[in-house]
Amino acid sequence: MDRRTFMKKGGLACGALALQDSAPFLDLQHLDKDKIPLIDTHLHLWDLGHLDYPWLKNPENPLSRNFLIADYHEATAGLPIEKMVFVECGRAPNQYLQEVDWVLGIQEKDKRIAGMVAYFPLEKGASGLREMEALAERKIVKGIRKAFMPNHKAFLEGVKLLSRFGWSYDLNIRTKDLPAAYEFAKAHPDQIIVLDHIANPDIGNNEWQDWRKGISAFSKLENVSCKISGMLTKTNPSEESIDQMKPYFETVLDVFGMDRVLFGGDWPVLLRAASYQKWVHDFYEMAHALTPNEKQKLYHHNAKQKYKL
Repeated sequence: MDRRTFMKKGGLACGALALQDSAPFLDLQHLDKDKIPLIDTHLHLWDLGHLDYPWLKNPENPLSRNFLIADYHEATAGLPIEKMVFVECGRAPNQYLQEVDWVLGIQEKDKRIAGMVAYFPLEKGASGLREMEALAERKIVKGIRKAFMPNHKAFLEGVKLLSRFGWSYDLNIRTKDLPAAYEFAKAHPDQIIVLDHIANPDIGNNEWQDWRKGISAFSKLENVSCKISGMLTKTNPSEESIDQMKPYFETVLDVFGMDRVLFGGDWPVLLRAASYQKWVHDFYEMAHALTPNEKQKLYHHNAKQKYKL
């Protein structure tokens, strides 16, 4: 889920909202008969005493507390998570190297953190090359996530530098941005692009038509993969979650095919809607009809390829 939408849809206005990390563990064994490991391609962690997170300043924001690796272990207990990819968490822009170094310290505690999608100010363009080289010294970095700026010349220059380091670009947008994102991806055919959270459609308010039209164009762009994550937070909590999400899930598989889809947790932002256990339960239900080979690709193989884990 993107931070702008989180704030707009009540992240800061719902101080009474109880996060779902205390939800009971679900019996998922009947849905995991193939025993295929998962790679979580979208993990967030933060320590509010270590780095500055402007979007977490308001104490009424239910996410405005520390979320550490021990909390993630508790939330994912019993799940077959083989590896994780840490995704930048919106710390102050000038602290992006500090965030990477902090994650390197966490990796010492949990070797399953196999890579990181870091922040970098791509709008510096060619002038940012030296700083990018310093970032590349941290081998944990596998990709970059920076707000999409399709009309910014220097940003586009910065994107073109990513291939020098073999980095992907995580594209975090909303439905209205899909046409511009398509043109951007089409103009950069050699750049690996990962579309976060299936482009954050407002599932609960039935943004179906515009989203389906926008996402369908990506079927021919082999350089773009789609991260199946951030969906539960966009559903209507008063209706059955799987019924709402399944048309989107199936459309993503149809558009991108089984070689260009990845699983992601989006924890702890996910907790606005449900526990990690609930998300995996729903994910398994939606993926139930896939063949073992298709599940292998979706659950972990594609992640290893796209993020070079």
